[in-house]
Amino acid sequence: MHALSGKRALIGALSLALAVLTMAPNTASAGPEPGAKRPTTGKYRLFAGSNGATTVNRLYYGLSNRGEVGVDSTGSSTIGGGFWPKGTGNQYMFNSGLQVAGIIQGTKPGNPWAGDTTGGMFFDASGLRQHGTAITDIFNASNPVDQANWPQGAFVPQGDFSEEIYDPLLRGRISASQSDNWFLVWEGDPGLNSARPHPLGIVAEYRTLGWNFPSGNEDILYLVITFYNITTTNPAAYAAYRPGIRETLIEYAGRFQELNNSQFNITLPAEGYTIDPFYAAFSADPDVTNSAGVNYSSVNLPFAMGYAYHADFPLAAGWTFSPTIFGAPFFAGSGFVGMKYLKSPTGEGEIQLYSNTTNGGAFPDPNSAVRLYKYLSGTITPADGVSCNQGDPLESRICFVTQGNPADVRLLQSSTGLALEAGAAGSIVIAYVHAAPVAVPGYVGGTRVGPGDPRRLSDVTALSQGANLVDSLAGFAGFEDANQDGLVQQDEMTVVPGSLYGKSLTAQTIFEAKFLLPFAPEAPDFFLIPGNGQVTVLWRPSASETTGDPYFEVASQATTVPSGGGTPVTNLLYDPNYRRFDTEGYRIYRGRADTPTSLRLVAQYDYSGTTFRDYRGQVVSAAIGSRCAPELGLTTTCNNFFSPVVPGEAATLFRSYDLNGALVQVRAGDRTLLATGDVINLVTDTAVTGRDTGFPALSNTGVPFVYVDQEVRNGLTYFYAVTA
Repeated sequence: MHALSGKRALIGALSLALAVLTMAPNTASAGPEPGAKRPTTGKYRLFAGSNGATTVNRLYYGLSNRGEVGVDSTGSSTIGGGFWPKGTGNQYMFNSGLQVAGIIQGTKPGNPWAGDTTGGMFFDASGLRQHGTAITDIFNASNPVDQANWPQGAFVPQGDFSEEIYDPLLRGRISASQSDNWFLVWEGDPGLNSARPHPLGIVAEYRTLGWNFPSGNEDILYLVITFYNITTTNPAAYAAYRPGIRETLIEYAGRFQELNNSQFNITLPAEGYTIDPFYAAFSADPDVTNSAGVNYSSVNLPFAMGYAYHADFPLAAGWTFSPTIFGAPFFAGSGFVGMKYLKSPTGEGEIQLYSNTTNGGAFPDPNSAVRLYKYLSGTITPADGVSCNQGDPLESRICFVTQGNPADVRLLQSSTGLALEAGAAGSIVIAYVHAAPVAVPGYVGGTRVGPGDPRRLSDVTALSQGANLVDSLAGFAGFEDANQDGLVQQDEMTVVPGSLYGKSLTAQTIFEAKFLLPFAPEAPDFFLIPGNGQVTVLWRPSASETTGDPYFEVASQATTVPSGGGTPVTNLLYDPNYRRFDTEGYRIYRGRADTPTSLRLVAQYDYSGTTFRDYRGQVVSAAIGSRCAPELGLTTTCNNFFSPVVPGEAATLFRSYDLNGALVQVRAGDRTLLATGDVINLVTDTAVTGRDTGFPALSNTGVPFVYVDQEVRNGLTYFYAVTA
């Protein structure tokens, strides 16, 4: 067992073996019951669906394999698709997705499209100019049917350039997170050609990731989009991509040329073309609360994050405000949704241009491919009929921010431009971050807050005097130009933990750790010996007992060096309670069928003499009392038991507990202060033992590595599993 902020699922991969008939183990994976699936046909469509949703943590985000995220999963054009917490009507997102634009290089007549400016909108806020067409349906790693039919190209990238986004231990798995969603889409069909001269030639690979840990990450959804230039029909141009993706790109390259040559009566060059400059943008229509017309949207450029909020931070009618989310130091107002760039094709956290667009109004959504290109590149002039209000966009990197009355605002964030050669690819990574508003002294919810001047956040002199009010509500708590370079970096801002800015730094840290988060202990090798009225189960120690959990290297350091080098900064994933070696015991299951749902626990063993070191007062104990919560500054009943919580400093003081009985823990963020001065635990965990978990409490039995099951009958078939 280890710290709750990195809690493991102790029932993970199950190794099933057929007793009586064979001694050779037979492996399978456990998972929830499959949901209803609509009948589908076409490429990869035997089991997955064209619409879906990611629900792995506290978010509900609908998905469409046309290239949309946070869209209504039933296909409605009037209902939003992003809700937080899931199970509530708290709406934050109506729709979002990828937009691409660029200039086609080459010479005529060798390339009939040479010099053309065009693009593709996988997401279009107006709903009139959407160019995405599904290649595959959506595969959900939580669904056992999808797992069993997982396409070769859908595994976590291994063997091509995009593998660098993920830790080596994640590559080649079905899922990099607790539950990935995956699909492929393209904009190359000339049958969808509204508001553009012709397609650009891009296939996009979407992958969503989500976790319930560590603290704050349960309110974040990660989106990785990899885009491919499929304009060449030369198979060698795709040779560097992993199997499954490679064959699909070759197929759709041929389809791209065939469809467009026929549609436009032309002959595109077989070698394809370079798109230079090429811009990829994340665009969104966030509707915070159902009052879409009363929203503002702004940007924090040092954080590479646009965000949206209801102008008045109301206690929205019909909303649910859980005290685990909206308790102190926050207040029960509608809060924020932020979209943070973690990676652009040319580097980490770079935005070429941020801008609001409006539903009509002063800065309308792009109505053509040329207008889209000008928005994404920042080459907007008054001759285009719209004007930026944040200075020269090529210098400020911000074009238009709604400042007057709130509106139904949309936003776009383009990545820096690149030359995308035929057969080449690039990736962007976005984090959708959700947070309650910080209780700022003097501010009362229900009072209107405008965006202010977002350029202030990039100005060392101005920011030293304070930020905009909305930035304080988003978690800004101070700034110091630590390296004296005259530039504002995100790690130079002090932020409120759990706020929009605080969680966005958590997302940054997790991305820089290449999405490596806690691993479940590996299931052990085991063997079965059938006998007269009995089956003997023997197993070896789990490999995790000697290799440990690789996430410990991330969680054990109080500071970390930024990916680009430089002075160490506070490690937001630091958890002194986290253990490298935490295989506490083993469970044996038996069933009459080879399905995980048929298995029942028949024995549990745990090591004796093991202890748990609590550095943060997170073990609920009568000896500690009810006035101990170091992360809240409350140490009345545990003064000098634990080290003070100082960002960037390692904890040294701890209290040790025997791992016996039910070890009850509480995570930072899951408890709050009462007016009496006591702390109330809003959510607790029992390390998946005892107390209504369905599992016996720990009892220091020792681990014999052999179990004789005498509750079986001769002539019947039984299946077994051993888990660590």
